[in-house]
Amino acid sequence: MTRRWALPSGLVVLIANTLLVWLIRPGHWEAALLIAWSWSLVEWGGILLLFCWADERITILTKKVEKIRHAEAPAHVLLSHHDPFYQLALQINYLQTHQRKVQRQIAGQNQEFATLLDYLPIGVMVIDRYRKVELANPAMEQFLQHRISPRRHPFTRDVNQFELASLINSALSERKTQHQVLKLPGSPNERTVDVQAIYTATSQDYFQVLVLLYDVTEVYAVEQMQLDFVSNASHELKTPVTAISGFAKTLLAGAKDDPVKSVEFLKIIDQQSDRLVELINDVLTISHIESGNAVEIEDVPVGQQIASQVHLLGPLAAVNQVALVNQVPDDFVVATDQRKLDQIIKNVVSNAIKYNRPQGRVTISAQKTAQEWSLVVADTGIGISPQDQLRVFERFYRAETSHSNQRVNGSGLGLAIVRELVRALNGKLDLQSQLGTGTTVTLRFPVQQPLTE
Repeated sequence: MTRRWALPSGLVVLIANTLLVWLIRPGHWEAALLIAWSWSLVEWGGILLLFCWADERITILTKKVEKIRHAEAPAHVLLSHHDPFYQLALQINYLQTHQRKVQRQIAGQNQEFATLLDYLPIGVMVIDRYRKVELANPAMEQFLQHRISPRRHPFTRDVNQFELASLINSALSERKTQHQVLKLPGSPNERTVDVQAIYTATSQDYFQVLVLLYDVTEVYAVEQMQLDFVSNASHELKTPVTAISGFAKTLLAGAKDDPVKSVEFLKIIDQQSDRLVELINDVLTISHIESGNAVEIEDVPVGQQIASQVHLLGPLAAVNQVALVNQVPDDFVVATDQRKLDQIIKNVVSNAIKYNRPQGRVTISAQKTAQEWSLVVADTGIGISPQDQLRVFERFYRAETSHSNQRVNGSGLGLAIVRELVRALNGKLDLQSQLGTGTTVTLRFPVQQPLTE
């Protein structure tokens, strides 16, 4: 480092002393001049040493500040308490210590932020004003089903869905926050996503768009279930009540005097009453299951139990012209809850009969291994569409049957009850179906059932 110095004070003193001796002591000026020059040289040398010493201190402190500025970690400068630069060195050391502390805090916060983003179930993407991705978390990759590069790149490389890309472009172009609920393609099923493209500006020239994706598929599914519940429950309750009320009034209006009509109408009232009682019992069954009733494990002759259910459902099968084929041997015995298993068998087999076709068939079989036993109910009925298969176990949901021109009476709670009972027995339920071919329901249970308090 080059420094320019002013004229040393010693040289000034030397010139002044020389002039003074020359004026005051004529005849002795040589000696006086020698003394003055000697004294000035000594003084000038001392000042020069002082400046060199100070320059060394300044150089050391300057280099330390430069290293701190470049995020390096130089050693502290240690000076004596009597050193004129002691306080300056001490403050620079304090500044370095504070900087290290702040850097550690920032590093910790960045790590926490990165961890939060990694495990956040909300998709996050930051897009700058040049429409390039600055940041994206793993959840966003799952939503887009695409690996997002950590290097800055145009967001259109990742966002291929037209509506989502348009929403982001609107936020960038209009510099205004956008919000919309979209359908995103997914595997295995598409998802309903709440999208917010939030415009944020840190200055007049610099801004970003923060894209947030919330998966609201289940929320919308619950809303749809509530709508179906209100619609189907109202229909299922209204139909038998209307029939009972209408035929009762008809009888009271004079039809009771006609023996033939009287018997016919009373049979209809009786049938509709049974339908209403069945609906109420199904609702009570669902409520009873949710209350957490205990599982009573015992050795159950499943073969005999199925044979009994086949006998009871025989009339229903005959009316629908469906053949019941029981392939479960009478000596098939497992440890389970007899009452719950009886409800499961009744609901699954009756469903297979109701949604079958004339001259159709329902086959019941069972298998047992060392770890589990299974019950399979297969029919040759109308089948269930892929979209309906996702919802047939919801309460009061009725699969679309218009393709077969038939409307099946029922509460819409049968399969929902089956699912809850299978869960209570620690079992698993699998449904495979194809339109026009039939449906197969497989129930799997562990051989050793734990007792529930």
